Amino acid sequence: MQAIEKVRLTDKQVETLEAGELVEISASWEEFEDFLTETDFRVEYHDGQIIVIGLAKLIHEILVTRLAYLLTGYYLGRLFYVAGSNTGIRKDGKRRHYNGDLVVIKGKPIYQDKSRSIITNPYLIVEILSESTLSYDLGAKRRRYEEMETVQEIVFVDPIARELIICRRTEKANVWTETLYNQPDEPVSIDGFDIPLTEIFANLPEEE
Repeated sequence: MQAIEKVRLTDKQVETLEAGELVEISASWEEFEDFLTETDFRVEYHDGQIIVIGLAKLIHEILVTRLAYLLTGYYLGRLFYVAGSNTGIRKDGKRRHYNGDLVVIKGKPIYQDKSRSIITNPYLIVEILSESTLSYDLGAKRRRYEEMETVQEIVFVDPIARELIICRRTEKANVWTETLYNQPDEPVSIDGFDIPLTEIFANLPEEE
């Protein structure tokens, strides 16, 4: 049996990640799975590339915490679970691996094989956009989310433009709607939960 070649981050790549940028590494699925267990960074696997996510900015973490609080309150008392970015997302049978900033699971979690941290039935996914992840999140990653039959809604939060893009599955196969929310007094509808846009972006720290 051929040994799996270990993927290692260079000092330069670590510096890039600590600055909040992405690092992409060509690798096999087996190399990714080995790397996943050894790194402290958030890691995804997309079409033959290990995607290592750089350290998140403070404003990113504040928005994640705020939306987690709001959504947890909304789903309270119903069989929904709101989980953070350490929850792996996979489409069963496909060699791809993703992590939303927030994941809502409807009903009983369905796990990938023997894992208890990787699920195959996400219901709603929230992504906080950044300059380094914008193209990836709104492009290829969004398409892969849409291929997952259980996903009903994808929420993209842009902290720079102070706007939300919400993509919703329709009853027609492979047809999604996209709604932009960018008016301060406008209520944002997330899975039927109306939240004022100003409440989502209230009291955020200024960034240079």
